[in-house]
Amino acid sequence: MKKLWVAAPVMMLMLYGCNEQQTTEPEVNTEKPAVEQLTMEQKEVTTERVWVVDERLGEPAENTTCFMCNMKVHMKDDEQGVFSAQAVRENGEVVFYDDIGCLLNDEYVHEVENEKFVRDYYTLNWFNVDEAIAVKTDLQSPMNWGYIFFKYEEDAQAYMDAHAGSEIVAIDAIRQDAIERHQKKQAHQGDDHTHGQMITEDSHEE
Repeated sequence: MKKLWVAAPVMMLMLYGCNEQQTTEPEVNTEKPAVEQLTMEQKEVTTERVWVVDERLGEPAENTTCFMCNMKVHMKDDEQGVFSAQAVRENGEVVFYDDIGCLLNDEYVHEVENEKFVRDYYTLNWFNVDEAIAVKTDLQSPMNWGYIFFKYEEDAQAYMDAHAGSEIVAIDAIRQDAIERHQKKQAHQGDDHTHGQMITEDSHEE
């Protein structure tokens, strides 16, 4: 009888513990897990970043040359391919450029305004330059412009945080830079032509 009297409190404690555990479990199950909330946020970000590439656009081939300078246009999988650009002209023709400066110089020289497209630095997807965040870098692009483009501001900021000296530049500033470089080149070529004429004239006089 003494053994049963000692065991009774132990059995009561065990039954109490089981009842308490059963009452607390439903409360946990009714709460929405934080993981599900994070998943919803991730779905929203994924939805925002769905890329819709213009159906008129294409990819440069191995032998594609720049519409402005006739230099090689690098393909997507090439290290320099991130700098390539393309435009849809008024007549619907799609043309490629090896660097953003050539695209803008083409418009300046021929007095046209095309629909302009560049690659996103991280994804290499094409998108309209009007939506682009341009970042000036010390990268060596085909024509030594060094501009790269981002569709999303947070991506541009992440790049600048990791690369000291890089900065956001307005497209209009790049256009003005392109025009000035073209004008200087033309002036230099004019000087060379004049100098060549003078040498020819002097040689004839002798």
